[in-house]
Amino acid sequence: MKRNNQSNNQTSFIIFAGIFIVCIFTVVATTNIIPRNNASDSYYVKVEEDINAKIEAFSIKNNKLIISTSGDASECCVKSTKTTPSENSLCWKKINNNEAIISVYENKKYYIWLKDNKGNISTPVSTNTKKDN
Repeated sequence: MKRNNQSNNQTSFIIFAGIFIVCIFTVVATTNIIPRNNASDSYYVKVEEDINAKIEAFSIKNNKLIISTSGDASECCVKSTKTTPSENSLCWKKINNNEAIISVYENKKYYIWLKDNKGNISTPVSTNTKKDN
């Protein structure tokens, strides 16, 4: 009889722990998915609207994202998340001769930011690397 009671206690604990984990996951997911009024996409840096750098064109060839820029763009950042990178983020790559080449994966959405010589960061531009059939 003791063994059956212990088994019931373990089953109850597992069910309770499972429900608790699902509730925590639901709260976390909901707070991250539902937009908040006046919420910024950036937690680390102010995104500048007056940046003197512009993405003129971009293309994808052989899993490389080729970005052509104009203005005083000094660096670009390509990420798969929309969170604005900080000024010191490791994602920043130098732009040489108004062009940057970044390795990307197929069938993925990417966001592209530019940083000018003054350290201002642009709003993101997105692209999808899905191949057309």
